[in-house]
Amino acid sequence: MKGAERFSIGDYDCWTLADGELTYPGWTVLPPEGAPPAEITAPYIAMLVDTGSTRILIDTGAGALGPNTGKLPESLAATGFLPEDVHAVVLSHAHPDHIAGVQLFPNAAVVMMRKEFEFWMSAETQARLEACEIYGLGALEVVMAASVRDHVAPARDRLRLLDRPTEIAAGILVFPAPGHTPGHAAVLVSSGRQQLLYVGDAIVHPAQFEHPEWVCAFDLSPEETVRTRKQLLERAVADRCLFAGFHLPGGLGAVEARQGVFRWEQAVGARMNA
Repeated sequence: MKGAERFSIGDYDCWTLADGELTYPGWTVLPPEGAPPAEITAPYIAMLVDTGSTRILIDTGAGALGPNTGKLPESLAATGFLPEDVHAVVLSHAHPDHIAGVQLFPNAAVVMMRKEFEFWMSAETQARLEACEIYGLGALEVVMAASVRDHVAPARDRLRLLDRPTEIAAGILVFPAPGHTPGHAAVLVSSGRQQLLYVGDAIVHPAQFEHPEWVCAFDLSPEETVRTRKQLLERAVADRCLFAGFHLPGGLGAVEARQGVFRWEQAVGARMNA
């Protein structure tokens, strides 16, 4: 996808911002019943919302995590805004691919759920990650521990930790969507009669729309992940929300429910404004 794709939600200008992509072993993304290929390349796509008075970036990308990541700054530049123009950064959760760009936005409050911050910053979690005991993903867990220390901890003086659903700016609601991580958050953007639901990593692959019960290796609480995922999908259908996710193709699309089965359609061009 292009670095920045513009669309609108009511009176708000929005952009999907490409940060690049990373290739994963297929089994880490889809379960055996999903017949995963040997490898799956996942896009990394953040989102910028400009309400007119406030600019909010949702997730900050992976930095140097992989050979084709860390492109968020050039994608942001394509919008005409500078990092200094961003007023708030919302972190859906504290996995490395979402938090590496926090320091690029010196004027931004850093918003996340308190439960997420306390989980990742706890001595117990840090020790278990260093010992590779949480996910069973080996050295990647050490990377997770270091990423939180390197990117979230230095932003302490700018942190805004949420305990409940909170409107952080007009029409920008951050609310708990746990399962993938304990304090994972989603964001509802509302303006006029239009809404966008950004779900972070509550869904990481298009196959999970039709099969919301399919969890991935990074879902810390599988049962809670499935429960949250179904709630988000039902909300998107009932409220006719545009639907966005960090790892979804193009980052943006629409959800339908047909005979009890959810379907995903990627947004293309002018259909983003429909």
